[in-house]
Amino acid sequence: MKRTMRGVMALALLGFLLAIGAPTAQAGPVNFEKETHFRCYTISKQTPQPAQTVTLSDEFLQNVTLTVDEPLQFCAPTSKNGLPILAPEAVGARVLLVPTQKLVGGLGFPTRLNHYWCYDVTGAPVDTTVTLADQFGSDTVQVEQPEYFCNPVVKVHNGVTTRIEEKQVHLTCYDIKAPQRTEATSFGVMNQFESDTFTITSWDILCAPAQKLGFEPVS
Repeated sequence: MKRTMRGVMALALLGFLLAIGAPTAQAGPVNFEKETHFRCYTISKQTPQPAQTVTLSDEFLQNVTLTVDEPLQFCAPTSKNGLPILAPEAVGARVLLVPTQKLVGGLGFPTRLNHYWCYDVTGAPVDTTVTLADQFGSDTVQVEQPEYFCNPVVKVHNGVTTRIEEKQVHLTCYDIKAPQRTEATSFGVMNQFESDTFTITSWDILCAPAQKLGFEPVS
């Protein structure tokens, strides 16, 4: 099975939520406040890169070969309502979420982050106000409807298999609303696909740790 993904989020995203297979047992409850949140910013400038091929397997789909195109968003570790950022690592995003090193301030490559495969979802707005603080600024935002649900995923690229680090930790990404930042910020990044300089300005979504309570087939 081969498909095309138009973008990668330095985490990325594909398709509609497909639930096929039997419910899965979880390894225990997720402590949501001890898992990193991410605020994702739209990448407005980058160097064009050739498309790359990956094979992904998660709890919904197995051994799906995809062509990965340009990154769409950069997702920064984020403090929610003043809580500490426990794992100061960076990820990039929009349908395949790929752990990414930010080449600023001596940050190392994130070795404890999952890759995530994200699916479109629909749901009611949560209508909750939170204060977010990350390396780009602090804002009070309104959390609206869910946009994506992200499974940990095994990725095979150029013959190298990247395993899942935390099987029980998923992400749910929500649309967020507030006055936007207008200052552009540029920085170097490196991940398994590329080394580049990204320019970001506006933010888009908030990805929060989630626990999946099993799933069932839908028609």
